[in-house]
Amino acid sequence: MLRQICLATFEVLALALGVAHAANDSHGSNYWRSLKQADFKLPPQAAVLPLALEATGLLGSTDPVIRDEIAYEALFAWVYRDERLTSADLNQLEVVLARNATYRLGSGESDSLFMRSFSILVLSVLAAKDLKAPFLSDTAFNDLVDLGVRSLREERDLRGYVPQKGWGHATAHGADLLKFLARDPRLTREQQSQIVESIASRLQTAGQVFRWGEDARLAYALAAIAQRPDADSSPFKAWFSAINQAHAGVWAGTLNPAAYVRERAQLNAISELAADLEADTTAGGTQDIRAAIRALRSQTR
Repeated sequence: MLRQICLATFEVLALALGVAHAANDSHGSNYWRSLKQADFKLPPQAAVLPLALEATGLLGSTDPVIRDEIAYEALFAWVYRDERLTSADLNQLEVVLARNATYRLGSGESDSLFMRSFSILVLSVLAAKDLKAPFLSDTAFNDLVDLGVRSLREERDLRGYVPQKGWGHATAHGADLLKFLARDPRLTREQQSQIVESIASRLQTAGQVFRWGEDARLAYALAAIAQRPDADSSPFKAWFSAINQAHAGVWAGTLNPAAYVRERAQLNAISELAADLEADTTAGGTQDIRAAIRALRSQTR
């Protein structure tokens, strides 16, 4: 109930700031550029939270300099590098970002991609910060896992790099969030399965072989699960079994291009995962998953 009240409160704040739209540049671009020139270092007495909340609105800008080099870098600096936000501040920021991460989620290609994708990216920074200095409640953590899984499953704008507008990269940014969440001791076996299944679903439904490094980023998230002391190999084995069963149909008779693309997208990510796990000699789930990968690759060559 408290979490729902907080969400409602900060939705009002988000609307007031205009963060569900493109850019709220109330300070003006010159001000933000001056902050960048100063490497986003602020005086000790500066009120950082209002600036951080304002920066969330800039994450939706179609200008890659404003969005990526200013808004994202500012938030990274204040959240993680310089640790200028209190736990209460970070929780306020998380609620606003989580709301913006679902802005027009499920729609086709449009500029709304940037707000969703870069909000998810900053949420990954918050998840990394929480690993270093915990501030998320168990409820907030679980909500973030649900959001990461939902975002990966429901995102329909899969553009990696957009000419003149820069990185879209929703798939990669969603993978980044899941990677850090997967390193958290609170992650349950059920949530492990949800993450593996959401990544498999993304690869199966993308309709393309990713070419902007998304498969590697998805593999990092899978590796974060595989390298856990309590890693559960069963969702990996179930996924690999489904690929193997579909493999014969890809090559039976006339080539089905869509089936080939679906298989190739999955195998590329699994090859990246194999490389990530190659030097891992830990026992348990990692060894089981490595063996399952070797079996799959031998059967699908």
